[in-house]
Amino acid sequence: MDLIELVQTFWDARGKIVKITGVFVVLGLLIALFSPEEYSTSATLMPESQSAQSGASGLLQQYGGMLGISGANLSGGQEGSIPPQLYPNIVQSLPYQVELMNTEVYFSEYDTTATVHDFFSEIHAPSVLGYARKFTIGLPGEIIALFKSEEQNVNPLPKKVDRGSVLSLTKEQMEIVETLRERLSISVNQETGILTLNSKFPDPQGAAEIGQAGIKLLKQHVKEYRTQKARQNLEFVQEQVKEARKRFEEAQQRLAEFRDSNQNLATAKAQSREQELQSRYDLTFNLYNSLSQREEQAKLDLQEEIPVLSVLQPVSVPLNDNTSGLFILIVSGMLGGIISLGWVVVSNWWEQISFKQ
Repeated sequence: MDLIELVQTFWDARGKIVKITGVFVVLGLLIALFSPEEYSTSATLMPESQSAQSGASGLLQQYGGMLGISGANLSGGQEGSIPPQLYPNIVQSLPYQVELMNTEVYFSEYDTTATVHDFFSEIHAPSVLGYARKFTIGLPGEIIALFKSEEQNVNPLPKKVDRGSVLSLTKEQMEIVETLRERLSISVNQETGILTLNSKFPDPQGAAEIGQAGIKLLKQHVKEYRTQKARQNLEFVQEQVKEARKRFEEAQQRLAEFRDSNQNLATAKAQSREQELQSRYDLTFNLYNSLSQREEQAKLDLQEEIPVLSVLQPVSVPLNDNTSGLFILIVSGMLGGIISLGWVVVSNWWEQISFKQ
């Protein structure tokens, strides 16, 4: 078939081409009209450099000797820093998602404030296409759900997840978790380590506020991961300081009472008793003083472990939704035209083969 013959074939079948293309244009128009609005926003974050040294460590190295505190052991904080590649795993984790679902957000399109969990379970309604999918492809699942026990849905959503415990979520809650994982995500630039947080929601104000809440939660989780060991060490040292202070005050009280009741130490026995109390006092004072120094060092250790997650570009309220009706119509028209032309060519080729046989 040469080019002239091909053009003639298309011209003869122009009615069919127009009809097929028109059907696709109408389908595209319906999709554009009934597609749910989606708003996207993003933020750029810069995590702490692993080779950076905090001011607390430098301060100790310069002035720690004057305070009796050594700064030599404070260089290990950066060795335990979290690589940027792990930040997406933190965002995808269940503890993070559960806390995000409990976050209250203002949704401007609905003029209401609700938690993310309540928004998706009670407020947000699927689009027309969503209902069509629910009662066609998803109809068997809906029928099965009617016969399941309602006891699975009575479990309240936990406010905060203990990572050392067993987490139990209902099917509905896990579906919302999967929805959040798709709508709030973080990508990493492998060369620079810069993080990009993307938030996509059917509400412009909600998209921005959930993105901001996501950044806040990310900072909290990273801080907990990084400072867990330092916090445990500080709590242990503080308990030891309390006990040492109690023993020191008791020894100080005993020595003072003995001296008040023995103004003139005339006997050797009294002098020996005073020396014993003085030695115990000195021992408890030195222990209390040493532990106090370790407490200050532990506080600086904890400060050094706190990571810095800088926001280079904050989230903003999106002005336009992602759904472009004109783009959908153009794509639908092009797709309909290509399919209709291909149908004409295949039909004409099949007729030629059938005629030869």
